Amino acid sequence: MAFDIYTFDLFAAPRDRHDFLDWVHRTFRNFDGPLGCDPARLTPALRGWYTEMAKSFPGESDPHRFDADSPNAVRNASYRFTPAAIQASFDWDSTGPALYRARRAAQAHVVGLFEASSHDGAVWMVSARNRWEVVHRADAAGRSFG
Repeated sequence: MAFDIYTFDLFAAPRDRHDFLDWVHRTFRNFDGPLGCDPARLTPALRGWYTEMAKSFPGESDPHRFDADSPNAVRNASYRFTPAAIQASFDWDSTGPALYRARRAAQAHVVGLFEASSHDGAVWMVSARNRWEVVHRADAAGRSFG
């Protein structure tokens, strides 16, 4: 099992928690296969986020990916792309550094971030107060995504 986060275009994602979770599910269900793996199809903001993340957490086709027997192999990541969202999967041992870098990159590139594997499933967006902050979390039963 991996630690998953989703980053997304703020204009494409619904703001309501339940609509948002449904949107993420539908977006990635419909983009499995060859169309789901081309970063050239991303919005400029998402492409910027991905480029920044791949410097520290290279993807499967990245020439800078760490060898499987390297101690740095835990920094390898897996990415899936749609035009409006990216799913990024990280080794559990890289959760802290990956999440820290993902949040900073999301804020810098003005994209949303969904911590799908975190305990509270926080969704970061630009809020009604025009701040980049958590706009909703998992419901009281602790359900997040999956």
